[in-house]
Amino acid sequence: MKKSILKIISVILSIALVFSVGCTGVSAADTTELPSKEVIGETVTDTAISGIQTIGGLFAGMEELDSGEAFLNNFLKVLYNMLNVLVEVLVQAIRVIYPDPANWKDVAEHSTDAFLEGRNEYKTAADAGNFWSLGYSSRSLIPDDFESGKYYLGRDLMNKKAEGIYDDMRIRAAVLDDNSGDGAVVLAAIDSLGVTSTDVRAIRAGVLDYCKKNGIAVSSINVVSTHAHSALDTQGVSTEFFYKLFASSIQNLLGLEGNLPFMEAPAYFKQYFVEQSIIAINEALDDMESGSLYYDTIDASEYIKDKRGLVSKEDIPEFASLYFVPDSGSESTYITDITCHPTSFSAGNGLVASDYIYYIDQYIKAQEGANFVMIQGACGQISRDNIDVDTTGMDEWEEKGAGTKFLGEKFGEYIISAEYETELEPIINAHHEEILVTPENSILALACEVNLVNNQVYYLEDGVGIISEIGYLEFGNKVGFALFPGELYPEVFWGHEIIGNTTWDGSDWEYSSLNNSVEGVDVYCVNLANDALGYVLTDDNFAFMGHIIGEGIADEVLSVGKHTGSYFVSNYLALLEDYVK
Repeated sequence: MKKSILKIISVILSIALVFSVGCTGVSAADTTELPSKEVIGETVTDTAISGIQTIGGLFAGMEELDSGEAFLNNFLKVLYNMLNVLVEVLVQAIRVIYPDPANWKDVAEHSTDAFLEGRNEYKTAADAGNFWSLGYSSRSLIPDDFESGKYYLGRDLMNKKAEGIYDDMRIRAAVLDDNSGDGAVVLAAIDSLGVTSTDVRAIRAGVLDYCKKNGIAVSSINVVSTHAHSALDTQGVSTEFFYKLFASSIQNLLGLEGNLPFMEAPAYFKQYFVEQSIIAINEALDDMESGSLYYDTIDASEYIKDKRGLVSKEDIPEFASLYFVPDSGSESTYITDITCHPTSFSAGNGLVASDYIYYIDQYIKAQEGANFVMIQGACGQISRDNIDVDTTGMDEWEEKGAGTKFLGEKFGEYIISAEYETELEPIINAHHEEILVTPENSILALACEVNLVNNQVYYLEDGVGIISEIGYLEFGNKVGFALFPGELYPEVFWGHEIIGNTTWDGSDWEYSSLNNSVEGVDVYCVNLANDALGYVLTDDNFAFMGHIIGEGIADEVLSVGKHTGSYFVSNYLALLEDYVK
């Protein structure tokens, strides 16, 4: 906690902005399961009413008072914890006054029509006659009337309308099948900050309808976000917050449903990217051809760093990459789990861009004529390292994207130059479970009340909740992907040791690396899978406005909550215990 006085001032000033920072589709979470299922994980024990910390919690993790600096650090820590309480009280007060939307339902009305549990049986050997097949499709998600200037970039609450297009914003969809008859698996990645479960399920519903009409068996449909920070707003969080705050209160009070007046363009874009995503996945389903599937890992830590300085180069997670080679000799396909923020452009950038993802795609196409799908790993604060690019002779436009082009081409070079010596047997395992997240710090509930995000909210016996999901995919009994609906910090998945067991409240994180959570399988994290619920960090490093605090602590107001890490992980491990037998 250096530069302490400046940070105190920063925190106090930030209280006025807490809603604009916090309403990005996030909340804190009580560890509540769906009513029909066993509650997994421990009940919250170190919080009081709706996430307000107890007196003991305010003073947790104090340093030994052996110096003046230690005293000041402890004082600031208590101050930050108290501010957390203050913000919660303020948000709760607003929530009491603010009317609920008319479309909130009782949890008993929840429908699982667009939820797929995956495959029923975990298989350890390929059935006779199994073989790999894969289909691919990619479509731009930029509307034809983009030049009208009415569409918003999806980054924080900046209300910034897109001024132009630097590269593209796309959905890239791959469908894999082992042809066992148990149904294909869809992996579709959307260049976006995040996609809510409501829109994911709308996409699923369209694909399932197509599959039903065409007799296609599908067991798992996954829509993930690449977390590109300069894509168009797919959630609604960057669209006229103060207008929504006022207009939604009137609409909710009158019991009206539907889109707010003057919000036609954002409503149209949501409909547009959902429809284009359905088309892309359906095209991939029609594009299936047989081939072989290979696997390798990639060390790209040379160009990646943890902005907090907590994860060393040696502990930066490797990429997992699948490589499909069709029997026909047509276009091959790479599916790569990359752990790195796509944030090469500044927050004030007014141009639509998918960042390094676009340049990986272009590089692989230019070098091999191959397809590419990128899925985002547990990125937390993992971002590109400082890249020194020679911009001599470049014009202003080229120079603007020189760094991200360099990074994308380097990643592309790593991907296509990997050995891929491990050939995978045609075996797919897939399983998904629904989970119920209930707002503990009230921010997500307020965001839903204001219509900043369109997550479906349900009334419970005590409070409200949002249904999300976790999942697990496995290919060839060798490589697996753990699917989480938030943006995990790497230590949540890879173990607390990679950050030197740094702790904010003095407690311990009980889970080791999940990379070996299935015996004999290399398991990797997939962020923002089938929902977007903000930061997920280890319980012991949950703190208020961590970017201001510094010292490697994450933002509480941008997190689903203190216990979300353990809640997600415990549910994931329970899913495996039930499925992998």
